Amino acid sequence: VVIGRKFKGITATQRKLPDFLVIGGKRCVTTTLFEFLRQHPMISEPVVDHMGFFDDNYSIGINYYKSFFPKKTEKNSKNLDYDVTTSYLTSPFVAERVAKEIPDVKIIVLLRNPTSRAWSDYNASQKKDASEEKFQSYVDDELQELESSDFEEKVSKNNYNISEPFSNFIKKGIYAIYLKNWLKLFPRENFLFIFTESFSKDENLVFKQIFDFLGLSNFEIQKLQRMSKGNYEKLNPKIRNKLDSFFAPYNDELFKLINQKYDW
Repeated sequence: VVIGRKFKGITATQRKLPDFLVIGGKRCVTTTLFEFLRQHPMISEPVVDHMGFFDDNYSIGINYYKSFFPKKTEKNSKNLDYDVTTSYLTSPFVAERVAKEIPDVKIIVLLRNPTSRAWSDYNASQKKDASEEKFQSYVDDELQELESSDFEEKVSKNNYNISEPFSNFIKKGIYAIYLKNWLKLFPRENFLFIFTESFSKDENLVFKQIFDFLGLSNFEIQKLQRMSKGNYEKLNPKIRNKLDSFFAPYNDELFKLINQKYDW
């Protein structure tokens, strides 16, 4: 594998960069897109989910990133390549790095009710150790932290780190403060915003919207199923209401920012 990667790195100048990114959010059906977009005959099969180049591996250099993508040939010149990395949305410096390396890239953003996203993220990270009592403790601690510091200012200055997978469940759902930076660096027409809940209503319609956005003909996905759904108890209404109240103004800001609204 290492030898193969080195060889691909040597031929990096002959290789493509992704035509579109799926940047998050985490626990928002991104794995479903990774698994099923490749069925379209004009979309190349990606090598790996969550490449994480623009946050975890950027220092290695762009040729390393190119080594994950195919060489440019007449046969694949019209095929689209993609990178699904959920942490791109909420990681510092990523938007600026993407703008520098692939300024014309198209960007798909999946957005889920942030309260549901936080509960899902918590259960996925804690697995058998998950409990409402522990989650309540996480919520109280994180809300207190957010009250005592200007997190939005930190994000605007790329002066933050929420990469720890076993915490920051609330911060990762304040979508608007991260998207402000992305929307400063890329034109609005480069974005497609999809609400995760719309998959439950009509999954094929969602994929049609994606293919339209990418300039591709429609294609019916076969054996479509939601990936990584998880199996856990419903969130206690008291905790849900508390989080819904916290997220409400940020959700309103998000809806204005992207000019779309969903009933969260």
